[in-house]
Amino acid sequence: MVKDKSELTELKNEFIELIINSMQDNTFVKFTLGKYRGKEDGIENIFIAPVKLKDDVKYSFRYKYKTRDVYKNYDITESADLIADELGNRFLSGTLFSTKNDFVLEYNKKRVPRTFTRKASFSKVEIKEHNRIKTRYIDSRDKYLNLLGITNAKGEVRGEKYDKFRQVDKFVEILQSLIVSSPLAESPELNILDLGSGKSYLTFAVYSYINSHGKKTHTTGVEQREDLVNLSNQFAAECNYNDLKFIKGSINEVSLKNADIVIALHACDTATDDAIQKAIELKAKIIVLAPCCQKYVRKHFEIPDNLKPVFKYGILEEHLSSFLTDGLRSLTLEALGYETKIFEFISGEHTNKNIMITAVKKDETQDNYISKVVEIEKMKSLFSLSDFYLDKLLIKKQ
Repeated sequence: MVKDKSELTELKNEFIELIINSMQDNTFVKFTLGKYRGKEDGIENIFIAPVKLKDDVKYSFRYKYKTRDVYKNYDITESADLIADELGNRFLSGTLFSTKNDFVLEYNKKRVPRTFTRKASFSKVEIKEHNRIKTRYIDSRDKYLNLLGITNAKGEVRGEKYDKFRQVDKFVEILQSLIVSSPLAESPELNILDLGSGKSYLTFAVYSYINSHGKKTHTTGVEQREDLVNLSNQFAAECNYNDLKFIKGSINEVSLKNADIVIALHACDTATDDAIQKAIELKAKIIVLAPCCQKYVRKHFEIPDNLKPVFKYGILEEHLSSFLTDGLRSLTLEALGYETKIFEFISGEHTNKNIMITAVKKDETQDNYISKVVEIEKMKSLFSLSDFYLDKLLIKKQ
C-alpha cells in the first residue's frame, strides 16, 4: 500500500532526527549523500565528517566534483538543515554511518522513500583535526572577481569558476615568490606588462595584490581583441584601478619604454619568443611565460637516428619538439643573465598544456654567456636545427 505524503514526510523527519541524535551523542562517524539527480554539472557526492576546530566540533561537507573537491564547515543545526534540503531533492540516497548502526534512506524514481538498517560499519568515532584553509593570495570579496564572473555578489566563488579562481590564486603566489627573490624586492613601484591579457583575470589579480601589499604598480594589459580591451578598461574604471589600463595591439606593437615584469601566458608558437624578445628589450627583471602550440622547431628539426625507434610516433615527436623548444628558450634566457625554472602549472581554459617558464634577472657575465651558447649549439647540432627562431637575440648580443 502506497503511503500518503504525511507518512513520507514523517519518514524523512525521523531519519534527520537520527542524524541529529548521533551528532549530539557522539556516535556520528560520517554521512554520505549519493545518487545525484540535480542539474549542476560535475558534482557527484557530498561526504560529511566531524572535524575539530579549536575546542569545538564542526561537520565538514566535502562536495565532490569530477575535477575538484570543495569543503565547507557547519554546526549541527546547519548540517541537519542542509542534509534535509539535499536528500530527496538533488540526491536520492543518504547513508548515516554511526557506531550503533548504518541507517539508509533511499528514494526511487517517483521520489518515494524507504529506510533500512545495517550492522554498524564502524566501532568508534574518529574526529580529525581541521586542516587550516590554504592561504589565499586573492580575496574572493574583491570587486573585480565579481565583474569578471568568478564570484557572485556575496563574494563567493561560483562552482563552475573554482578552477579559474584556483589558477589565478596560484599564479599570484608564484609571482610574489619571484618578486621576493629578485632585484625588485625593495622597489616601491613596479611596471608590469601583460602580453595577451585576454579576459584579464590575471592582470587584475596581479594589480590588486601588489597594490594592496606595500608596492605601487602601473600595469598594462595588451590584447588584440578590441571588445576585451574595452570591457577590461570599463571594469578597471569601476574598481577605481587608476594605474591599470588595457591597450589594443600585438606584442610587436608595444611602445613602452620599460617594464619590470613581463607576463605572456598562452602565447601561441613563436609569440612566446616575441614576448621574450620584447621583455629583453624592456629590460624586464622578471619574465613569466606559459607557452603553447610550439610548432616552429618541429618543422625544422630532425630526430637523431639513435632516438628514432622511440620518437617515431607523431605524438611523441610533437612532445619532444615542445620540450626542445622550451629548453632552448630557457638556455637563451640563462645566456642573457636570467635564472630560469620550468615546471608544471595549473592548466587553464585555453590549453591543457601546463608548462610554465619563469626567469629572474641575475648577474650577467661573459663566461656564462659563452658556456650557455655552447650548450645551445650542441643541442642545435644534435637535432640538425639550423635555428629555433629565438637565435636572433643571441645574434644581436654578438
